[in-house]
Amino acid sequence: MASDRLSIALVGATGMVAAPAHMNGLQAAPNASLYAVCDVDDERVSELGEQVGAKAFTSFDEVLADPNVDAVDLVTPPFLHAAQTIAAARAGKHVYCEKPMAHSLAEADAMIAAHREAGTILMIGESYVFHRPIVVARKAIEQGEIGIVTHIRETKGPWLMRDEESDRLSGRSHEASAPWRIDSKLSGGGQFPWTMDHAPHFFATARYLASASPGSNSTNIDSITAHSQTGETPSRRIPGTGGPTGQAITNVAWSFDNGVNSSWNQIESGDDAVARIGFQVQIHGSGGSLFVFGEGGGTPPGRPQVAAVTLHKEGVSQVVDEADPSDRVWLSNNNYYDASHQDALEHWIDSILAGTPVRYSGEDGRLELAATLATIMSAEEKRTVAPVDVPAEWTAY
Repeated sequence: MASDRLSIALVGATGMVAAPAHMNGLQAAPNASLYAVCDVDDERVSELGEQVGAKAFTSFDEVLADPNVDAVDLVTPPFLHAAQTIAAARAGKHVYCEKPMAHSLAEADAMIAAHREAGTILMIGESYVFHRPIVVARKAIEQGEIGIVTHIRETKGPWLMRDEESDRLSGRSHEASAPWRIDSKLSGGGQFPWTMDHAPHFFATARYLASASPGSNSTNIDSITAHSQTGETPSRRIPGTGGPTGQAITNVAWSFDNGVNSSWNQIESGDDAVARIGFQVQIHGSGGSLFVFGEGGGTPPGRPQVAAVTLHKEGVSQVVDEADPSDRVWLSNNNYYDASHQDALEHWIDSILAGTPVRYSGEDGRLELAATLATIMSAEEKRTVAPVDVPAEWTAY
C-alpha cells in the first residue's frame, strides 16, 4: 500500500440492491478511497465512474492487474465468489466478499486457503452482525441484562417497501432487481434459492447473540431441522411478475453446542393479519428477554415505528435503543441499509491497515454456509441434518 489509506475497487458496482449501500459505505470510509468501479455493462459502469470520480473497468482481470488496487469489494452473485476471491488472493489483493460466500464448502475452503497462503485478509460481508440494534442487543447480553441466553427466535413477516425504497428500485422487488436470487443454480440454492441468499443472515445473527452469554465460548450448531411448505402463497411470488421466488422453507430450528436453542420462522399471512411486520428477533434468557425490531428493516407504511431494542425484565419494559432515522434501513422492512454496511466495511479496512483479524472471517462465513446447506438438505430429505455432515463437494442444485 502506497499510503495509510486503502485503495479499493468495487466489483459488481452497478447492481441495484446491495451495491448502493457498499458504494455509500466506501465513499464515507475515512481510511479508504474508492479507486475503481467494475461491472460488465460498459456504458453503465463508465457513467458510474464519472459520477463518483473512480476509474471504470469491465474486466475483473484488469482490476487485479492494476497495481493501484489494494483491495476489492465483491458485490457480485455467489456463483462468481469463489473464482474471484481466489484470483484476488493470488494477485495479492484483500477481499470483502458478500454472502453467501460460495456454493459449496469445498469452494469456501479453497477461498480461505488462498488468502491464508497469500497473507491477505478475507472478510465475508455479513452486515447483520454490524447492524446497530443487533450490536446493542449483544452488548446488553454481555452486561448480564437477561442472564444466560436460552432461546433465540427470529421471525420474518411479509416484505413491504415504502415509497422511497420502491423508487430506488424503480418499483421492482429485490428479487426482480437481482434475478440470480431466484435461479436454482446461480443462487446455489437449488429448490430453495431464496433460502441460500437469506439463511446466512439469520444463522449469523443467532450465533452472534448466542455467544454473548458469559462463558459461551463455543457456538457450533449441532443439528438443524427445516420444513418446507408446498402450494402457492403470496410471499412466494415476485410482486408484479407472477413468478415464483422459490422461498418455500418457512421454518428452521437448530441447537448450538452451548445449549442455546434457536428458530427462524417465515410468516406467510398477508400484512393485514400481522400486527408488526418485518424482521424481529426475540432473545430469551434466564433473567429477562430482549426484543429486537429492525434486523432487516422498519415498520411498513401506515404502522407506528416501534423501538429498535426493548428489554423486558422483572415485569418492566425498557427501551434500550430507538430506531435511527438516518439509516436507510428504516425506509422499509425490505432494505439493504447503509449504516451496517458502512460499519462492516470500515472494520475490514481498519483491520487491513492495522494487520488485525476481522470480526467476520472466511471461517465465519463457512460456518453459516454449512448451516445453510444443511438447512436445504434437511428440507429436501425431510430429516434433521448436522452441518458437519454436509459433504464438502455437495451443492443444492
